[in-house]
Amino acid sequence: MPRKSKSVNIQLVAEEAGVSLASVSRVLNNHPDVSEALRRQVLAVMEKNNFTPDKSVERLLRISVVVGVGDITDYVATILTGMGLAANTEGIELSIQRCSGRLPLLRACRLWRSNGVALISGTEWLSEIPEVADSGIPCMLIETPLERENVGYLCHDSRRAMQQMLNYVHSLGHRRIAYLEADPPNRSYQNRLDAYRELMESIGESPDAFRIPPYPVGHIDGIGRDKEAGYQQTMQLLSSYPGVTAIVCANDEIAFGCYKACAEKGVRIPEDVSVVGCDDQSFARFLSPGLTTIRLPLTYMGRRAIQCLGDFLRGNQTALPKEHLLRELVIRNSAAPPCQTKINGANCSRMKRK
Repeated sequence: MPRKSKSVNIQLVAEEAGVSLASVSRVLNNHPDVSEALRRQVLAVMEKNNFTPDKSVERLLRISVVVGVGDITDYVATILTGMGLAANTEGIELSIQRCSGRLPLLRACRLWRSNGVALISGTEWLSEIPEVADSGIPCMLIETPLERENVGYLCHDSRRAMQQMLNYVHSLGHRRIAYLEADPPNRSYQNRLDAYRELMESIGESPDAFRIPPYPVGHIDGIGRDKEAGYQQTMQLLSSYPGVTAIVCANDEIAFGCYKACAEKGVRIPEDVSVVGCDDQSFARFLSPGLTTIRLPLTYMGRRAIQCLGDFLRGNQTALPKEHLLRELVIRNSAAPPCQTKINGANCSRMKRK
């Protein structure tokens, strides 16, 4: 009768693969000092013999969450919150990695001993994902759809989300609508900008007449999509385009900065100008007035990404999900019909909205 202990099973794998027991152990533990050729050789024998590690190994799953250098914004932090909640529940070791690009992504994953990888807005690594997935490391992508085996994604449609917001603003009667851009212009932000330009063209306005480019100084490393960027962009807007009746912000953080600039200039929201955002960050409902925005399921996305990776790695599901998630227009008090006297360049005397 063949013996069934874990050590014997590993020994049989080592003998058939023609490698040492230590080599098999390093493969099982995702050690970085193992060549891809050796790794594939051992994994092929394991698959042939239907060998899987026991549950003591399963409890040691390591999932690396990869974000860009200088890219821990409130948006990303909300996703990370969901990931952390799932990791605690699922008994998964979670590590947050800031990949600088100095190493190939696969090499970095080996150094991190990653069983699985979750990438947030990982456009810059998109070309490297196939190599990581082919190596046997499953990947979950947030906001970056990629049709590939061993890869899943959770996304929302940024273009449609912004279209929904813009249609609402236009339905209030606004035509002189400004847009505060975000930088760097990843796929999500580019889709939001495209939706704005399309709306302006459709109503007979120039798509670039009230478009304010990103301010090049943000929270770190010159990223222009945070509160400071929004503040500076709004100061530029108010001095250059006094006839604007609505300001659409690429995200809620930019809107936060917009509020401060308006307050300093004595511009009332929404009496003098309507302001809207996108993402529904935690602070949006606490602003005064509450920020009208698009709610995206960020915490849910983070939680589900880790849960799905854990289930996939443990063999509880056969494929990673590829999903486009729903969005919701959240109407608060920061947007109202435009003031006609404001449009004509005079001070607005509209009654304050209740």
